[in-house]
Amino acid sequence: MGSLATLLWRRIVASHDHDAETAEFTKLGLITVPACLVACTVALWAAAELMGANR
Repeated sequence: MGSLATLLWRRIVASHDHDAETAEFTKLGLITVPACLVACTVALWAAAELMGANR
């Protein structure tokens, strides 16, 4: 809970007068992180295939 991304996110949320609880932050992370991880992995794989890195 002390990473730079977490601290920045909580600062932005607080500046918009919204009190985000740890449970809400965790729930959003559990939803978004796996989807982003899969999308980024596929994008890296596709880029490597297009550039011929596996040859």
